[in-house]
Amino acid sequence: MSVRRIHGFTLVELLVVIAIIGILISLLLPAVQFAREAARRISCGNHVKQQMLALLMYHDSHQAFPPGHLETGTTGRTYRHQFGWQAFILPYVEEQALHLQINFQQTAGSPHNRQVGGYEVSVYLCPSDPIGRVDLQWAPTNYLGNQGIHCRCRGKKCSGVFGHNTFTRLREIKDGTSNTIAIGETLKGDMNPTSLKDNYIFARRGGGVGANAENIRSCQALLPNASDRATRWLGGKPENNLLNTSRPPNDLFFDCKAPHNGCTNFAARSAHPGGAMFGMCDGSVQRFSNGIAHRTIQALGTIREGDNANDAFQ
Repeated sequence: MSVRRIHGFTLVELLVVIAIIGILISLLLPAVQFAREAARRISCGNHVKQQMLALLMYHDSHQAFPPGHLETGTTGRTYRHQFGWQAFILPYVEEQALHLQINFQQTAGSPHNRQVGGYEVSVYLCPSDPIGRVDLQWAPTNYLGNQGIHCRCRGKKCSGVFGHNTFTRLREIKDGTSNTIAIGETLKGDMNPTSLKDNYIFARRGGGVGANAENIRSCQALLPNASDRATRWLGGKPENNLLNTSRPPNDLFFDCKAPHNGCTNFAARSAHPGGAMFGMCDGSVQRFSNGIAHRTIQALGTIREGDNANDAFQ
């Protein structure tokens, strides 16, 4: 009688198979992660596009872009830095009902408006940002209006599209709408100054050792002490609604607000590898890399021909 032998895997063969499977998984995971990030980046770009179309529709209706902040008084602390630009475009991003709930006769921080500002607007959020909602009272945003290359931006002194009580018209954009940034991407603060992630320096008057955000280098000797960037879409302060185009995206210098609330220098920031998304005044969406030249991003950030940034930004 013949004996039929049944062959199985030896230990060496089993280890080889396991090693091959491990190599295949290690090769597959980065591809899956890349595909997921690509999808998130496309979604982020679509959100920028929707907001740009909303801004242009608002312009068609009001003959001007909305203000970066609408200040509702002339004296006292409560009138400063009221409703941000995203509050005004809600009807054009399919949030008409939410817009009707805002009481523009009250301050943005009133109890009624705080309830409205706690509603998350999906088009205002980038899916790539790893920071979720951290403020239980206010809903955040990942997109800020461009106030230009200068730190201090009040009235018509802004070199960008948005500022305090500004109502910029398309005809004022002398560099051409396709060459001018309207909005840019940012990372939300994590409300934890000790984490040193996406924080910024707030050097209050007299306590900043001469720090002035107009010269970003003057702030760098200080430690970051604030982390509420972009934590309110409804209103708030400039760090919630405005960015600067004096520096490239994801600039390695710490962002700074100094010597008081009215002077901010915040670069565009993003979780997308290598750059950030921007909306141009003609409605198009562009991705600018972290390595874009300072002079190029500055030129794209101004509405008037011939604007130059402070030498401290070069």
